[in-house]
Amino acid sequence: MRSLKGLNVSQTNPKEGLEGPVDPSTKQSIYIRIPYALLRPTPTTATNQPGNPEAHLYLIEGTYEDIQRYAGTTVDWIIKVAHLICDPLGEGQVYTHTTGTSSDWYSLARTSDWRQVVQGDPLLPGIYEFESSTGPILLSKISERETHSMTSLGSKSNSAIFDQHIRLREDGRCAVLKTDLNATASHLIPKRMGTDGARDAVARFAGDQESLGIGAFDPKLGILLQSNLENLVDYYNLAFYHVSDDNYILHNFHTEYPDLTLLGLPRDLAGLENARGLHLHPVTLVAHSQVAHLPPPGVFNWHYLQCVIGVFGTAQYKDFPDIKYFVYPFKTADEISEDEYEDNDETEPPYPSYRFDRYLAEQGRRQMALQRHEEVVRWSSGIPPGS
Repeated sequence: MRSLKGLNVSQTNPKEGLEGPVDPSTKQSIYIRIPYALLRPTPTTATNQPGNPEAHLYLIEGTYEDIQRYAGTTVDWIIKVAHLICDPLGEGQVYTHTTGTSSDWYSLARTSDWRQVVQGDPLLPGIYEFESSTGPILLSKISERETHSMTSLGSKSNSAIFDQHIRLREDGRCAVLKTDLNATASHLIPKRMGTDGARDAVARFAGDQESLGIGAFDPKLGILLQSNLENLVDYYNLAFYHVSDDNYILHNFHTEYPDLTLLGLPRDLAGLENARGLHLHPVTLVAHSQVAHLPPPGVFNWHYLQCVIGVFGTAQYKDFPDIKYFVYPFKTADEISEDEYEDNDETEPPYPSYRFDRYLAEQGRRQMALQRHEEVVRWSSGIPPGS
């Protein structure tokens, strides 16, 4: 994981600020873990449990400074993430040690000296251990996103309805920028997970009632975003942190570009030096039509967890048996053509000028992308700084 050290410390609530130098004691790590003994056995894990009954599965790790960028000054974020991983809709407790450091306790079991943390408690470096109140823990699955799914010919009608309903619901405007410039219907739960995967995710994070009738192209799984923001959401680099009702705060998880502007573009681009920042920008979702409901908070929570895992997930968690969602073989954005012919195979092209036509099409796409970027920069120049 690339460190985010050196960035300005921020909170989930942008109105809460930190002043003064960082305490040297905070240059430690934060961990979220569970005892292996509390895991629900599966056919794979039942035969591979550690021999040491005190062994722990570490789920999340990061420096204090990196995690504070998202958590702010309290443990609320820790409690929420621990629940999203272990029991999104259930009850559970989170404990931490009152003495020593994370290094001291890393291989030791929790003792009676540990205390339960509650919302509002200060965020401190150390180990946080989740304990379920509802029985054995079943870990939330991971959806990896290294490529962008393209709509297949067979699913174009479903995709068109998905897009149409979301545009009607959100009045054709990006949910963040409130503009119709390059607005794209974004999947919070990837369509390559299929109906079964989408239904499983919604049931776990939003409840069985919300999952009834859910399909991969259900409008409740999507949101309308400007194309740059859609790309960030699609690759788990931008997430909506649920605050209350339909109110969210944007969290930028892009480790290469931690200071993206609200347009989803790097600040060092011409004309964007004074643009508003993406990270911690508040968003209130509004449904302008009853043709489709807004995504429930649980869907945003599912997507948020995938972003957290991408930056802070441990190798132990990512390599846990059967932890990955099954994905269907949708074509990806790297496979530009939607026909069955590939340039690098041994078959003849569909027609003699195929490769040349494809080259011209690609050049046209690049020119259109450049023009869209120039339009976005011109549009952004009209946004007052800090507004």
